[in-house]
Amino acid sequence: MQTLADKAVLITGGAQGIGKGLARACLREGARVVITNLDTEVAARTVAELSELGEIRAVRCDATDRSAVDALLDGIWAREGALDLAFGNAGAGAMCPVLEMPLEDVHAQFSLNVDACLHLAQSLVPRWTAEQHPGHIMFTGSENSLVLPAGNADLAMGVYGATKHALLILTEWMRYELRGTPVTVSMLLPGPVLTERLAATFQTLTENPDDPALRAVFTREAEQTLRERFITPDQCAEIALEGLRKGLFFIPTQAYIKEDVDARYREVSDAFRALGLA
Repeated sequence: MQTLADKAVLITGGAQGIGKGLARACLREGARVVITNLDTEVAARTVAELSELGEIRAVRCDATDRSAVDALLDGIWAREGALDLAFGNAGAGAMCPVLEMPLEDVHAQFSLNVDACLHLAQSLVPRWTAEQHPGHIMFTGSENSLVLPAGNADLAMGVYGATKHALLILTEWMRYELRGTPVTVSMLLPGPVLTERLAATFQTLTENPDDPALRAVFTREAEQTLRERFITPDQCAEIALEGLRKGLFFIPTQAYIKEDVDARYREVSDAFRALGLA
């Protein structure tokens, strides 16, 4: 997809963070954008801010509700016409050790980070294939889709990492199942992105460096690592669209991620050799 001019684009979770960056980038390329968000006031502010760049509207949609996703796409087809590009971006993470997280919270994270993407794909792909309409879905994964980030290990995001690992393998299977169709998929794999929420958190740390509640989550070492690795939502979006134009499946956003991937690869390779399998 070399140009987004006059393309219809959907971005779930598009009112803040990476989603907002994607909306801004798509509008600048001439796309017609629909964003979803559960908080209608936040969504309205984003639409007001970005509307000077082009055609954008917001729809309240719970991405974990299949019937709501079906209704969302029905509305887009009726108003904007067939979608050309969708970003399955709605998601969230919670910081809690794996052995301490209540199972209902585990299920909630999987519902938002995995089930919501499946709802989108299962509702959207048949529409495209029925019409033989070329379409693309980019899912927002994470560096956690690939590996436990060495510098972030103290952030207790193992369940979040599990959801993003799951999303990656599901998308790899989707890529295989979609061969021979006009539909393609890809994975955005960002490291830390300075979203509005994280920016506020780090501003608080700057103003109150000894805040005990925040320090229980963000050690000084973790804070420093994140500050060195952060990119902005707009930078993340620029890389996402570059990856889209280049037809990439894996779209990492920060160079250091390769070091963690290489470290995992070396350990796995060493295990094969130790067992006489290589």
